[in-house]
Amino acid sequence: MIASTGTVRTRTCPCSEGNRQRSGVLEASEAKRLEGHLELVCAADEAGRSVLARQLFRVPFHISKPYWNDHALVVQMVNPTAGLFAGDALRCEVRVESDPRLHLTTPSASRIHTMHGGRAELEQRFFVARGGWLELQPALLIPQRQCRYRQKTEIEVETGGELFFIETFAPGRVAHGEVFSFSEVEWEFSLCYQQRLIARERFTLRPTDTSLAPLKTPFPRAYFASGYLVSDRLDHQPESWNQIRDLNSAAVLVGASRLAASGWSIKVLARDSVALNQTIQSVRRVFASTLFSLRSNARKL
Repeated sequence: MIASTGTVRTRTCPCSEGNRQRSGVLEASEAKRLEGHLELVCAADEAGRSVLARQLFRVPFHISKPYWNDHALVVQMVNPTAGLFAGDALRCEVRVESDPRLHLTTPSASRIHTMHGGRAELEQRFFVARGGWLELQPALLIPQRQCRYRQKTEIEVETGGELFFIETFAPGRVAHGEVFSFSEVEWEFSLCYQQRLIARERFTLRPTDTSLAPLKTPFPRAYFASGYLVSDRLDHQPESWNQIRDLNSAAVLVGASRLAASGWSIKVLARDSVALNQTIQSVRRVFASTLFSLRSNARKL
């Protein structure tokens, strides 16, 4: 997921059908498409400091100036446009070598704009070597009216590597009256540890079928988070998972499942974005006493 700032891209955003007919602008799928690529390699230098050994990106990708916050090297991924439009295709590759600690996040929500044809795509691959740490926590994905979006994520963690990965999903622009008004969202995820597949998700959400029922039944305007944690240091800490289950309330449903080989899955369903974000921060605090890198605070740009 890539965040967007308030800067407007130099092409028309087809948010209003009436405005399109009056102005005669092209469909988003006919406008200029962007093929963005981001490649980052985080490594430890001779002094043992976490640094970006390689950084390569192409519009609409951009990154902030990395900084060390005493717990991890923080890098903000920024999309300096209005968001993703039909035809946009983004590729992201991030590699964490042995020993460094990387906290990768975004400063604002990822917006998938209204489309009258085509779709936007994001493919992302992450690798964590032995002794490395990666935290990936992008801001909300907001699919707008009639948009189509496909996301594919592949993560590989070596023995002794550690990962905290969580992504969040909004039902749409709720303040504008858009609740599950997108056309289609395809989601594919796989996680390998010790060269073994330990988690795989694949689903397609469409308002026209029953795929949204699990989200909408508890909360009509449900916000959703899917997270994964990989660490050998949590094998014998059942009290932590009891604390996670205690986060359940009238506003939030939280579930945690142990996977094969040192991996865990965490799911959160909330009635609004405030409850969702507060729960995610609570999850981080539960494990921060053992996984010190989770004390990292990614200040916003």
